[in-house]
Amino acid sequence: MKNPLNGLRRHAAAGVHSAAAVDDLPLAGYDRLDVGQLIARLRHLSQVELTAVDDYERAHANRIDVLNKLRYLRGPEPVEGYDALEPDEIVAGLRHADNPTLRRVREYELKFRRRDTVLRALADVRHNGLAASANG
Repeated sequence: MKNPLNGLRRHAAAGVHSAAAVDDLPLAGYDRLDVGQLIARLRHLSQVELTAVDDYERAHANRIDVLNKLRYLRGPEPVEGYDALEPDEIVAGLRHADNPTLRRVREYELKFRRRDTVLRALADVRHNGLAASANG
């Protein structure tokens, strides 16, 4: 079985954005959201979507609080194409991932996505991996 976490080459959106039009942003009614509402919703966006929001924000309102939150949230995916994967695809790939990949996935999930399904699977893989190495 192919591990979806190894060598993934999905291109959910070309990954290249210019200053997007407001209609192209992943947050409906972007210009009507206050800073607090906007910041609360950013955590749920993919890295590609965050890039589009960052480009738009810099070209339009340029609000420092929004830009600071974007700077905090933006970072490399644990593996290329990670944000395009569904949680069940990630969970399936975790069983075959090496320790550095598991560590990157855990850090990314804790900082950005916080999906219980993925975090529980990470804990299970870690526990079973430690148990297997202790018995071996």
